[in-house]
Amino acid sequence: MLYPEKVVLEEFHNNQEYEYLIDAPIFNDDIDIRDIAALESFYQKKGYIPEKYIPLLLNYVTYYARYNLSKGFDNPLTAAYRFQCSRAANINTELLEKMKIRVKQFNVGDIMGTEPIHELCEAWIPTMVDGKLTEKRYILDPTFRQFCIKEENRFERYNEEPRYSVRKATPHPAYFLNLYEDGIKLAKEIIRYGYFEATPQNLKIYFDSFYYYLKDKESYKDKSKLGKEYESAIRGEEYDEQIEKSEDKKHFLKSGLEIKTPLEGIIEARNKMRYRIKHFFTKKDDYQSNLDFDEPGMKL
Repeated sequence: MLYPEKVVLEEFHNNQEYEYLIDAPIFNDDIDIRDIAALESFYQKKGYIPEKYIPLLLNYVTYYARYNLSKGFDNPLTAAYRFQCSRAANINTELLEKMKIRVKQFNVGDIMGTEPIHELCEAWIPTMVDGKLTEKRYILDPTFRQFCIKEENRFERYNEEPRYSVRKATPHPAYFLNLYEDGIKLAKEIIRYGYFEATPQNLKIYFDSFYYYLKDKESYKDKSKLGKEYESAIRGEEYDEQIEKSEDKKHFLKSGLEIKTPLEGIIEARNKMRYRIKHFFTKKDDYQSNLDFDEPGMKL
């Protein structure tokens, strides 16, 4: 499994368990860091990530953020990651920047025209589609599960006191995503993987849930629609335009971590005398990545 067993089973200082309105198992499949390093090396040489390996890269990036957020405090497989979106975005941004992948850090509040709500990253991944170099865009949100806590997603929230950063009495975004199949599907994808492709359809589903999160009961002229609407008149392309116009916040704060890419970690290990002595006596070959690159010899 991806998360070390000792991290999952140790005593956590803030191991608060929540019930979730929508939930999914956190991605915990095995990833060989040497494969990520080989992919990083391929990107440096070729200038793109093979399309089928984009999920592998992003699964590692969001894992890296979640692991460092929860380390010593929460079980990474059950954590809500409450109030940790800014640090998650900082970690994602710094790691992707070190990999030389274009990234922008912004806030949902920038898109909705309100105070800060939830920090996100957008990543541009160069890839080849039908033999042509293009970019696929992804929104990284490894802490989205905090908006799925059942207690915060009750209809009764409309009649209770406002709390947290949004000073309105409303259910959280999962309430509105839970009203329709496509919303549930996208929510589960984000919870599991921590990212989603920035297509117009996905952007509309995602940001519409925040649109209704910001709409208190006084804003409804027809009270019969309270808590029943989930699709605004805003198009996904309009949300996309707002992301483009939003201020890039990636240099405002730092994660506080000494971030190393997988390739940097392997290069550093190679330079250690212990590594060189071990491989001299065992005569062990360099690691051959089992990824199906379109060029041979991706050794590390």
